[in-house]
Amino acid sequence: TMNGKEARHKHIIDHTCLPTVGRDPSADLGVLVATLNPHGSHEETPEFTDEQWSDIFDSAVPDLAVGMLVRTNAVKRAISSIAASYQRKICHSKKLHGDEKCIKRLPKTLTLDPEELMNAIRDSERSRAIVTESAAKLASQHGDGRIFCLTYEGMQLDLVGKMKDLGDYLGATIDPESIAKLEEESVSYKRGSDDLRQYIDNYEEIRAMFEKENTCLLDQLEATEPKIFPLCDVYTGDDVEDEQ
Repeated sequence: TMNGKEARHKHIIDHTCLPTVGRDPSADLGVLVATLNPHGSHEETPEFTDEQWSDIFDSAVPDLAVGMLVRTNAVKRAISSIAASYQRKICHSKKLHGDEKCIKRLPKTLTLDPEELMNAIRDSERSRAIVTESAAKLASQHGDGRIFCLTYEGMQLDLVGKMKDLGDYLGATIDPESIAKLEEESVSYKRGSDDLRQYIDNYEEIRAMFEKENTCLLDQLEATEPKIFPLCDVYTGDDVEDEQ
């Protein structure tokens, strides 16, 4: 028997977010009418009013196609968030293109505070759980119940393939030339190394903490190549109702 808190947490993490690969691309899923990045750290994210959201759902029902983008490596996402705070102070922007003069003043490595890192990881897992839950509700209420889940790591492994899958899901074939250009162009500048041993000054301290407390996070820390990871149960779902 589960109490309310345990049942609520189980309800969240049981929502599997899978791409609908192989779905008939001729199926009519309606028109993609809006996209939204829910993370406040993205300063260019537009905000919709309640009236605009109402118009979006009224025009889309019953054919709202719901998709979401997540980064499954919570450790690297948390470290990126911490690094971004330094970047905003020095460059006054979260997103860089690689030609900014301020890049020379950014730290080449980071020394992480273990408590700050764990808080950032918990925030990352909370965002992933709540966004997945919200997407599932939207898909059930306004669409066909399915979600297209696009992962950061999946795009690293096969960007072209994932974009083709997205086009199939939407029932709108993406122009092959546009897809080909994705392999040639980068829209942002990445500073850190995929091998965190080269980026984190106190790597062994963080590694020892994960080895003792959460080996699931240890796998994410040690990953040097893109890989899709499950949730590591750092976030327990205690404040789901408040966050929603």
